Amino acid sequence: MRIQSLHRIQASPYILVNGILLVVLLGIFSYSAAFSVARNHYPIPSSLENRKKGKEISSGLSRSFSELMRGRIESARAYNKHGPRIFLFFLLQVFMRPCFVFLYLRNHHGITWVYLDAVTSIVLFLIAFWPFVCRFKEVVVSLF
Repeated sequence: MRIQSLHRIQASPYILVNGILLVVLLGIFSYSAAFSVARNHYPIPSSLENRKKGKEISSGLSRSFSELMRGRIESARAYNKHGPRIFLFFLLQVFMRPCFVFLYLRNHHGITWVYLDAVTSIVLFLIAFWPFVCRFKEVVVSLF
């Protein structure tokens, strides 16, 4: 049984993708924890702000995440009103990745967990990023 599980881990693209996503998510949280609003030395500038010379829907997300990593919810909302909702999406994803991998490995019908993971993630993404989805066309058109 244990050898079968190890073989399944090695042969599964689902587990590989979940591992990559988890590393990316942890990178986002590490970036937010490492760079603070007080020091304001964010190494990645806002490309939309630089291009348009104005405030966009995504403006202040890094600062908002940094404040949320420090437990400052009201300050985070001041930087970007969508920040807490998006932060929560990423935080849920950090816990969902290992949880769904565990369920996938423990169940012989693992594909059911893959579908449930995908549907849950899509629904949570739409809830978290709905204001961005609504403005997608406007933002893309304004860049050209």
